[in-house]
Amino acid sequence: MPKPLQNYWPHLAAILSGVALALCFPPFEITELIWIWQAPLLAALWFSSPRKAKQPRWKYGLWLGYLCGLTFFIISQFWLTEVRHAAGSVWGGIGALLGLCGYLALYPALFGAFAATVGRWKPEPVQKEDSSPPAKQKDSHPGLFGGKTDLFDQSIAVLKVAFLNGAAWCGLEWLRGILLTGFGWNGLGVALKDLLMLVQFADVIGITGYGFIMMFVGCVAFCTIVRLVNEVRDRKRLRPHLDFAVGVALVIGLFLYGFNKIVAKPKETVDFRARIMQLNIPLADKWSTDPKLMQKVVFDYRDLTRAFVETSDHDLVLWPETAIPAFFSSQVAQEYFNNHVLKGDDFYLLAGMEETNDFKNGEIYNTITLMQGDTEDYQMYKKIHLVPFGESLPFRDSFPIFKWILGKIIVKDFTAGTEYSQLTMKKGEQEIGIIPLVCFEDTVPRLARKFIKGGGPEVMVNVTNDGWFGESAESLQHFHNALFRCIELRRPMIRAANTGISGFIDERGSVFDREADTPFPLIVQDEETGNTHIRGSLPATVRLDPNPPVTIYARIGDSFSVAMGLIALGFVVVRWVRSRIRKESSE
Repeated sequence: MPKPLQNYWPHLAAILSGVALALCFPPFEITELIWIWQAPLLAALWFSSPRKAKQPRWKYGLWLGYLCGLTFFIISQFWLTEVRHAAGSVWGGIGALLGLCGYLALYPALFGAFAATVGRWKPEPVQKEDSSPPAKQKDSHPGLFGGKTDLFDQSIAVLKVAFLNGAAWCGLEWLRGILLTGFGWNGLGVALKDLLMLVQFADVIGITGYGFIMMFVGCVAFCTIVRLVNEVRDRKRLRPHLDFAVGVALVIGLFLYGFNKIVAKPKETVDFRARIMQLNIPLADKWSTDPKLMQKVVFDYRDLTRAFVETSDHDLVLWPETAIPAFFSSQVAQEYFNNHVLKGDDFYLLAGMEETNDFKNGEIYNTITLMQGDTEDYQMYKKIHLVPFGESLPFRDSFPIFKWILGKIIVKDFTAGTEYSQLTMKKGEQEIGIIPLVCFEDTVPRLARKFIKGGGPEVMVNVTNDGWFGESAESLQHFHNALFRCIELRRPMIRAANTGISGFIDERGSVFDREADTPFPLIVQDEETGNTHIRGSLPATVRLDPNPPVTIYARIGDSFSVAMGLIALGFVVVRWVRSRIRKESSE
């Protein structure tokens, strides 16, 4: 191997793993790579050494993990550069990309430090065949726990390493989803969104729990390949691979669990007819102060809604986030809804709206508002989880660079709501609970689970506006991350987006209607091209279990992921204490 490659192959391997992981997600979606993307990174962390002899292995692993993470996030979150249109500067988009990705890469960096030390695997040497009779042949190297080597010692060593690395990755995925309000997009499990049989166990461990499963299986697969190569080369015969059997059994167990969940159907359902409106309004038009453009937006929503509700039965019509340019309580909005949209009819209208109680003091809410007949008995949910640098500007006065980049876009910060309250609608005598989620809230599992009550039919509703990011991969990534709330909580979801993706997702995470024969998914898209950034409307019958289960995940949340993270942290602490003791004893 040329000397430059000898020196830098670990860095290239880490970058290769980052590229492979990014290819698992939109816009590429090469899902098969999710099983093997870890291999180059693990090879670099386990089988290479720092160029500087005195550099600690944890620092070396930290750097390789950071390279991998930075590569992954820059590729997968490249849609952040679309912020340049709103910021009015290409540097605004580049700054958003590098700033967020530079931070997010810290989590794979911490994994790299862990895997290079506590989670490091060192293959046992394989004794070559000799001319002795088979009964007298034995391995000369020590076993995992001392003494002679057992047939399964190497497998047990692999299982231990796979468990520790899976626990560390899982805990870090969970931490990434909560720290600094959290950005948990594109965890390893999200790449399995098309393999619904395998992800149904998310109703127990959550989608972050799949970070453990995928890293565990990836480590076992990589170690198996290394062991097989060594055995074929040096021993000419294979040893038992208990670790591989455990990995296969785990995947089969997930498949069987998922199969049971997929085929299960409630004995009876509460059905209602819903329609999504997606007007695909360009961001520039949506926030325009031109009276003609503003008038066109409100008239389009009015005309399309009335056209549908006057010609067919609808129980619920959904408009996306901040659908019209007016506060809900303003006189113009009240007259608009009462006299032009609702007109006393008995259908429910659910609309994303802005609202204010004290505009002069900056009290502005991003809401979901539910109305029927008129606006007198409206119900309103005020968004709780505000998006940093989207709906609020952290350190607005402390760090002028933030204000310089986004100050013209985020002139005032939204005010966060505080109540985890469902909205309610009636279908006949049956009351249906609506779990309201605004914008990125449908990607925050710890928030969505707090709305679950049980004891009656419930449906999740998300209104969003992904128009900030144009026709990039952001809308598809948003949709994929959101659909796992349906599996975790066993509640269907209706998504109404301004520019896509709008659609219906059932409690299994599927966008197909199991009661219909149509091959088309229940999302607003061009049937020929598949383009979801279109102007359109979509009706569907939503079928709800009248007594849906309160899942284990809804009850205990991310307890599994937290436990895995604490286990990994415990091993780090033990290793650190032991190293301190050894250092003190040597002095």
